[in-house]
Amino acid sequence: MRITQCLIDNIDSIKRYVIITAFMPHLVTIKETPLNSFRFAFVLSALITLSGCASLLNTQNTAPTDAEVKSNSAQEDVTYQDFSVEQDTLYDLLVAEIASQRNQFDITLVNYIHQAQVTRDPAVILRAINAAQIAKDGEAIKELAMLWLEEDENSIAAHQLLGYQYALDKDYTQAMFHTSEILRLGGNTSVEALAINSAQESEEGKQALLTLYKDLFEQYPESWEVQYSIALVQRNLKQCDEAIANLDAVLKVQPRFQQAAIVKANCLNESGKKQEALEYSADAFDDFPDNNAIGRLYASLLIERGQTEDAANVFAQLIEYYPESPSLKLSYALLLLEINKPEEATVVFEQLKNYPAHKNDANYYLGRYSEEQEQLEEALNYFKAVSPGTHYNSSVERQAYILTKLDRQDEAIELLASLRKEQPNNEVRLWLIEYKLLNTFDQRDAALESLDKGIADYPNDEQLVYARAMHYEGDDRLEEMEADLRHLIDQNPNNAIALNALGYTLADRTDRLEEAAQLIGKALVLKPDNPAIMDSMGWVLFRLGKAEEAVQLLGAAYLKYPDGEVAAHLGEALWSLDKKDQARTVWSNSLRQQPDHKVLIETLQRLAPEMLEPNADSEDSTTNSAEDQPEPELETNSES
Repeated sequence: MRITQCLIDNIDSIKRYVIITAFMPHLVTIKETPLNSFRFAFVLSALITLSGCASLLNTQNTAPTDAEVKSNSAQEDVTYQDFSVEQDTLYDLLVAEIASQRNQFDITLVNYIHQAQVTRDPAVILRAINAAQIAKDGEAIKELAMLWLEEDENSIAAHQLLGYQYALDKDYTQAMFHTSEILRLGGNTSVEALAINSAQESEEGKQALLTLYKDLFEQYPESWEVQYSIALVQRNLKQCDEAIANLDAVLKVQPRFQQAAIVKANCLNESGKKQEALEYSADAFDDFPDNNAIGRLYASLLIERGQTEDAANVFAQLIEYYPESPSLKLSYALLLLEINKPEEATVVFEQLKNYPAHKNDANYYLGRYSEEQEQLEEALNYFKAVSPGTHYNSSVERQAYILTKLDRQDEAIELLASLRKEQPNNEVRLWLIEYKLLNTFDQRDAALESLDKGIADYPNDEQLVYARAMHYEGDDRLEEMEADLRHLIDQNPNNAIALNALGYTLADRTDRLEEAAQLIGKALVLKPDNPAIMDSMGWVLFRLGKAEEAVQLLGAAYLKYPDGEVAAHLGEALWSLDKKDQARTVWSNSLRQQPDHKVLIETLQRLAPEMLEPNADSEDSTTNSAEDQPEPELETNSES
């Protein structure tokens, strides 16, 4: 008999069974059934619901939903098969449903798997798959889907399930086979799902996927979806020219396919074709002005070229389409600050205060603006409104600074002390803020005392000990400085910052040059591209009489970081080689940028005092100009 008819014919018995099981659960004995080759997970969450599955068509490569599976099976005109009462089908299915109501999903899965195998009824198989999805039992899903294909080899839904599960298992050959079958049968599938996720694959894995996609394209040469997938993998393999060629072919047949335009713009940018990327992004943004991704990419390329005002205009246009997007508003407000439109920026930051995720951003930047306007009490209120998280420590630092500026230093110190009690995990950072505050206001003894207290609680903290070492160096207490740096090096022999600081000080302030060279050399091996360490090594080479080698290293450091101290060292090395015009050019460029730099001024007083005269002519040079170089944040040679 059919299942539906059987339920109707036995409705009275079913009612009695349900009543008994509801009120006397201890009388019910669930029959144990064999699982044969099926494996499943027994540990389940009672909170898992049927709505948790997502579509295979989604680009996030998620499972086909139960509704999609039912839809595909309905299109294939599935009907229930007859079954034998002797096989206990009705009993097993009733028990499965009752167990499901009680969140006993392991029993539900056992009974449905068993009856799916016994009846081979597509409807029962479908319900078993649904139970396996709730249980997140991938192996059961695969074996049930294979059973489904045995009954109906053209089931699109079964191929969708298998394609998804094999993708999860990273069995890309099988996943691509079922993708091919879905295409053959005319079904819907996210062909590009594997390609999208290929970014995290190894190079070998990406190459294997590319080969599979190319094989698939040979079978379906008219499929622009497959060609787009090939381009995605090629981009992840950094084969940008090949990817662009495929994307052009896709856009020729699908000119409104915005995702392909986004990928092409990124490929142009990543391959170093900056101008072409900018022009293409501009055109794409004209075509798709409501596309957030294209607009953001276009704006970022404008920012790279220094066209910040144009970038701000792009964000303003995007906000017209997405007026409730806080991330867009934050980017726009920061750009307004960059182009010196603080009043307009504050309007946007006031709006951002209504978005919990960006409330800290808004209060912090409103505080900075108020501080710049000398509205110090208002600034304090904004900084106080910043909660632990983004900008928190910076806001605490600004509060302490403003209080001290208002002659309320005791209040600032009390604030930091109370916060250290409330936030033990943030205590080190708060000690450093206190040290910086006192040092900024030239209270060096109090600043050192603050560091000592922090180190008493955290004797091995690298930041605190390093800060004290640099404080000792500034006070010419070199033995104590060396003791602290040696402690850090003993604690971590690969501490490149401590190695460099000690080596540079020995090279600059003592005659222990060979020892200094060894220390700096080790730091340079650890961080070969750090310009501060390169400068230190160049300086010790110069002190050792190796001026030619020194110039090479100092020149490279200056190109990376045109700081006044690096310029002073490079110029002096050039001067010693009688390359005085080059030395003056370096010094002149640096002097324009940092006219009060202590080391640079001292060097010029010794070697070229005429350059410090008020009306001294300075040579204009674009070579290694500091005007053209960003100033990175990095460790200096001898200052914290």
